[in-house]
Amino acid sequence: MSGRGGSKRGLVIFLVVALALTALLVTYTITHRRPPIPADADHAVVDTAACLSCHGPGKKNARGRNHPLNDQCFNCHERA
Repeated sequence: MSGRGGSKRGLVIFLVVALALTALLVTYTITHRRPPIPADADHAVVDTAACLSCHGPGKKNARGRNHPLNDQCFNCHERA
């Protein structure tokens, strides 16, 4: 009988952890805002190549070290 009680305890712990992770994911999904693209003439671009002409590697306003290495700007950034 003690073996069966241990499996119930494990199941309860698993369900509590799964519920907590689900709640965190839902909260993040609802509250997360994508980084905006500034609403100025310099950023009136419609394609990634235009973004990378200033923000590409070695450029004057290159992306920071912590920026993901992704050249699909509009997947993450949105118009302000």
